[in-house]
Amino acid sequence: MANEGCPKAGDSLFSSEKHAQLILAQMNKMRNGQHFCDVQLQVGKETFKVHRLVLAASSPYFAALFTGGMKESSKDVVQILGIEAAIFRILLDFIYTGIVDIGVNNVQELLVAADMLQLTEVVNLCCAFLKGQIDPLNCIGIFQFSEQIACHDLLEFTENYIHVHFLEVQSGEEFLALTKDQLIKILRSEELSIEDEYQVFLAAMQWILKDLGKRKKYVVEVLDPIRFPLLPPQRLLKYIEGVSDFNLRVALQTLLKEYCEVCKSPKENKFCSFLQTSKVRPRKKARKYLYAVGGYTRLQGGRWSDSRALSCVERFDTFSQYWTTVSSLHQARCGLGVAVLGGMVYAIGGLIYVIGGISTEGIELRSFEVYDPLSKRWSPLPPMATRRAYLGVAALNDCIYSIGGWNETQDALHTVEKYSFEEEKWVEVASMKVPRAGMCVVAVNGLLYVSGGRSSSHDFLAPGTLDSVEVYNPHSDTWTEIGNMITSRCEGGVAVL
Repeated sequence: MANEGCPKAGDSLFSSEKHAQLILAQMNKMRNGQHFCDVQLQVGKETFKVHRLVLAASSPYFAALFTGGMKESSKDVVQILGIEAAIFRILLDFIYTGIVDIGVNNVQELLVAADMLQLTEVVNLCCAFLKGQIDPLNCIGIFQFSEQIACHDLLEFTENYIHVHFLEVQSGEEFLALTKDQLIKILRSEELSIEDEYQVFLAAMQWILKDLGKRKKYVVEVLDPIRFPLLPPQRLLKYIEGVSDFNLRVALQTLLKEYCEVCKSPKENKFCSFLQTSKVRPRKKARKYLYAVGGYTRLQGGRWSDSRALSCVERFDTFSQYWTTVSSLHQARCGLGVAVLGGMVYAIGGLIYVIGGISTEGIELRSFEVYDPLSKRWSPLPPMATRRAYLGVAALNDCIYSIGGWNETQDALHTVEKYSFEEEKWVEVASMKVPRAGMCVVAVNGLLYVSGGRSSSHDFLAPGTLDSVEVYNPHSDTWTEIGNMITSRCEGGVAVL
């Protein structure tokens, strides 16, 4: 005999999406009419008549309370501690309706209570609400709250938000209210979106100075995440000199001796050569910019005589992928040399130095200026002894080298000048063996490599291109010729990989 309970061929199974909603709505009517309620919950001074089955089905907390052999399972009145009646009413409404009223004034209390009662859906809805409300002024408070209640999803979200908006967040009052451990956790992150490591240093110092009496003892711990080798030395030393508290100033100088020999005067500042790898590597999310500095331009189809040197400077944001103009050079120039000097090893977040070139009037320049990306200003520095255009420039050992180049009176140059930040002046060093202009220059492993370029012209002939390569050792102040390139070249480029 066939089993009448089995589906027959051609039968189909149907489901009703409204069934669950109708059942839930009916149970809520029963609660409101106090029908079939089998337990009373005492919350503060209020009593709520409810159905054990409905609450146990909605929450592991109530399932354990009513069926886990606890003394409350047999009581007609059960007391719920740690929750305000108004908050519990909202959660109870959610259990019976699936709807919860979340606002800025109750979200934190709701989240804490929902977490306690193991109402996961309410916890998720509260977290989503807080994520939608977050901004640079309140993210620290949400971060601290999520850490306090161990809400890992919200904690991860707020941490990421703080990292992305660090420059805005660190200027707010909430940032100064971070605990020491919370601050250190943030400062250690590779994900900080910054323009300059100096901004991280200033944020740390700002936190310390907010309550110097109590926080001075934490200076070593708080500044440990700072990547000091990436900080522009002159700016760092100037900051330390401006610290009014003597003990703090001494503590900063002592701390920096791990990386530098720091004294009160920049003239006595010398960098060490041995640095921790993690300290000299820029953070992954450090903002990267490309700068287009000076040069010359002419109208489409115009004559070369119509060309003019440029003083304008443009910056390309590799994050947003667009160009903007920044402060112009004091002196329009083309055929200039540019160097970036930040930390000892990496040229990220430092200062941009522009040297020599040709003016709008066609005169080779001796002038020297520096751009600070934080203040967004150019400042003049002492000029070179020799006018140079199409020169080579490189930064090495806290010095800038101005190499070779060309001027009208001397043709291609073999002389080399070094700007020392210790002495704040240019000094002449050993000359190259071959005069050259338009060469490639790069610093590698404490040495300067110069390749190619064009030589001096003789007997009204056009200058020839060079294939020779020379290496400068700053310790012995000597140049050494090494193997020639296969092809002679001028105005080329060189990179280290």
